[in-house]
Amino acid sequence: MTLDQLSGLDISVLRRLARTTPRPDTTASGSEGKVAAISYLRVSTKDQATRNGLEEGLWIPAQREAAQRKAEQLGAVIIKEFIEPGESAKTAQRRALQEMLDYATTHPVRYCIINKVDRLARNRLDDAKIHAALRDANISLVSVTENIDETPSGMLMHGILASMAEFYSLNLAQEVLKGMIQKAAIGGTPTKAPLGYLNVRTTDARGRESREIVIDPERADLVRFAFTAYATGDWSLSRLAKELTARGLTTRPTPSSRPN
Repeated sequence: MTLDQLSGLDISVLRRLARTTPRPDTTASGSEGKVAAISYLRVSTKDQATRNGLEEGLWIPAQREAAQRKAEQLGAVIIKEFIEPGESAKTAQRRALQEMLDYATTHPVRYCIINKVDRLARNRLDDAKIHAALRDANISLVSVTENIDETPSGMLMHGILASMAEFYSLNLAQEVLKGMIQKAAIGGTPTKAPLGYLNVRTTDARGRESREIVIDPERADLVRFAFTAYATGDWSLSRLAKELTARGLTTRPTPSSRPN
């Protein structure tokens, strides 16, 4: 029994189609015959995107350089990059990602280069949809650090990495929630200090750092006035807001203070 009979497919027809169906010309213009590639760069937080006072932080340039090296290995040139500076991969509704997918379906591109699978998605369903969209556009997804080619083992590795990325995200959320509940149980405040208070860092006798919330000496009296005045029923919210602004209550102090 032949493979054709086992599968119910006419393999010879498929082979003939593969030979005669042209692949879009993905040669990048002005690149001496190199094929075109796009890259997607992402960091998860705004802090990462601006770390060390740099416009793009540290990780975006690092991902860019790694993507360029990978493109050279593939005989490709990156004609367009899509940058997500401080966006979570929990959802696929990200501006740069959607722009990349739109571009990929309307331009002749051979490769989409990412640093790691978790840069693209931390959700298995989103990962599958993104990968399918790229494959439909005849674009190969390439990871700089992982072997996720279209071979059976490469596809298996891709699935495992996508599952690990989702697990990391879900487990981290669970652990963070657990910590917040415990902090609240011992009387702490797990979020940013409300108006009238400050987040401060202190050091105990053993030199260990501790984060606490203390009364803001500059704004506490204004907050007390706001509650007392509104409780009388004589002040509307708009009138009270104007009064507080006139007295200097305009913004929340953002830097944490550390004792000398």
